[in-house]
Amino acid sequence: MPNEDKKIQKRSERIIRLFKAFKGKPISEAPGPIPAFSKWLGGKIMEVSRGEIVVEYDLRPEMANPTGLLHGGMQSGLIDDTIGMCTATLGYEGFLITIDANYNFLGKVKVDQSVRVKANMVREGRNIVHFFAQIKDLEDKLIATGNANLLRTQYKPDYVKAIDSDKGFGLESE
Repeated sequence: MPNEDKKIQKRSERIIRLFKAFKGKPISEAPGPIPAFSKWLGGKIMEVSRGEIVVEYDLRPEMANPTGLLHGGMQSGLIDDTIGMCTATLGYEGFLITIDANYNFLGKVKVDQSVRVKANMVREGRNIVHFFAQIKDLEDKLIATGNANLLRTQYKPDYVKAIDSDKGFGLESE
């Protein structure tokens, strides 16, 4: 295995271990640099492995459209946020940026309920990684799906800097 592949694998394992340590707890309580939008959404990681994650979100009134249902823009945001966390599990040093996305709004859910968003990597290319995600209510009814292509960049985000330095995460040095 080339040296860069070993670094990616090690980083992926560390990120997954960190995510598992906060399973079922609000993401906003996790250590390290959490994006403000992710904190505001307030998801909880329920399952995680490399290239796959399930996050549960409690829906709030400010996420509603005028009919009291989950707003389509919020559905897109939930999918994008979950795909973003899924990209972290891949262990790349560079940030993945969305270059296109497609959403299908297929059902409805009231904002006094919770939903689970599952994202998984479909194809891992050299430069572009493709993801699929779906939102379901807690009774497994499909609310929305999304597909996105993300471009690997050279930008090293704060969470990668932190995970690579073991700063504040309590992960043993390897």
